[in-house]
Amino acid sequence: MTSNLTTHHGASVDVTDYEPFLVGDTAIGEVHWIRDGGADGTTLAVGLWRSEPQTFPYPFAADETIHVLEGVLDVELADGTVVTLRPGDIASFVKGTESVWTVREPFKKLFVVSGA
Repeated sequence: MTSNLTTHHGASVDVTDYEPFLVGDTAIGEVHWIRDGGADGTTLAVGLWRSEPQTFPYPFAADETIHVLEGVLDVELADGTVVTLRPGDIASFVKGTESVWTVREPFKKLFVVSGA
């Protein structure tokens, strides 16, 4: 019988388990991939992302849900709305959302990117 379950019991992420996260040709923070790819070719990515304070444009290329683990992040949307996220906050953004991120304190999130 084949298992459809991936587990990481007692797993921890070491500082060396991160790589640069690229948007286009620009590195914005670092990522540790937990999963990259869904069944039958669907878009599904899960990982940890971290960043030192900085500001950068971030276009949501797919639906993305995040759970803030550390730090403070301001997400400014195209209409001028600013969403401030802190540890424990969960936010979900739809594909195509244009935003500018300002990382105000060293930041870490768990993210899930999904779509067809």
